[in-house]
Amino acid sequence: MLDIDTILFPTDFSSVAEDAFAHAAHLALQSGATICVFNVLTPGEGDGSNPMDFLPVQPVEGDAVDGAAPQRMEVRTVTQERGTVPVVYAQTESTTPETAIVEHATEHDVDLVVMGTHGRKGMDRLLSGSVAEEVVRQAPCPVFTVLAQDDRAETPIDRVLVPVDLSEQSALVVDHAAALADTYGAPIDLLHVVEEAAFPSAYGMDPLTPSQPDVQERAGEALEALVAEIENVDVPINTHVLAGYAARDIVDFATEHAADLIVMATHGRTGLQRFLIGSVAEKVVRSAPCPVFTVKSFGKSLVPRRADKETA
Repeated sequence: MLDIDTILFPTDFSSVAEDAFAHAAHLALQSGATICVFNVLTPGEGDGSNPMDFLPVQPVEGDAVDGAAPQRMEVRTVTQERGTVPVVYAQTESTTPETAIVEHATEHDVDLVVMGTHGRKGMDRLLSGSVAEEVVRQAPCPVFTVLAQDDRAETPIDRVLVPVDLSEQSALVVDHAAALADTYGAPIDLLHVVEEAAFPSAYGMDPLTPSQPDVQERAGEALEALVAEIENVDVPINTHVLAGYAARDIVDFATEHAADLIVMATHGRTGLQRFLIGSVAEKVVRSAPCPVFTVKSFGKSLVPRRADKETA
C-alpha cells in the first residue's frame, strides 16, 4: 500500500478538475489521506468559484470556506467504494500557478499531487498542459495527471503500464506501480523501449540500427529480474521489450493495449539525465490516452526504498 497522508488537488473548478478528483478521492480513501483542494487566483482576479458547489461536501466547521483560513470538511467520495475523506480548502494569488502549486507542495510536505490537465491546447490557465508539465518537473513528490479526454476517470483502473529505462530508479518506479496495481487489483505491463540509434544517411548505414544485436534479449532478462524482486503483489505482471523511440512508443503501447494508468519516472531538473528521461515523461504526460503517475528519483517516495528495507 502507498504511504500517503496528504494529497494536493489543484483545481480551477472545471469538469477536467472534477474528473481528476475521482482519482484523488479513491487514493485518499484507500490510504486514509487528507485532500487539500488548492485554487490559484491571478492577482486582482475575483473568486467566483465555490468549492461547496464543486465538491459533494458536508462542512464540519462553519457554513462557508474562507480561503485565508482553510477549513476541514467531510467529502462523500465519487468513487464506487463507500466512505468519507477529510478535505481542506486553500487559495492563493500568483501569476504562475505552477510555482504556487510546487511551493505549497514543498512547504506543506505534500505526499502526492493529483491534477487535471487540458494538454497544450487547453485555454484554462491553471490546468493547462504547460502548467502540468512544470509541476511534474519541479514538484518534490509524485504527481498524478489526468488529461481532459480521459472519460474513464470514475471507472476502475484495470491495466497499469510501467515503462522503465532499466536505470537505478527503475526499482523505485516498479515498487510504486506494484502498490498502485495492488490497490486497484489491476495487472501490470512492464515495458522497456530500446532506443534505436539514428545515423545520418551520409554514413552509409541503416538510419535506424539497434546498438547491439542482443540488446533486446538483455533488456528482457533485466525486466524479469525486476519482476523477481517485487514483494507482496498478487496481480499478474507481463514484460515487453520494443525497439523504437520511448516517448512515442509508450503512448502507442498504452493506446493499443488500453492502459488505464501509466506509472513512470522523471529526473526533473537534476543533472544531464533530465534531457533523456525528464523530457520523455513530460511528452507522455502531454499526450497519453490515460492518467500518468510520475515518480522522481530525487523526490519523496510513497513506498519503502529497497536500500532502506535491506538495512532494516
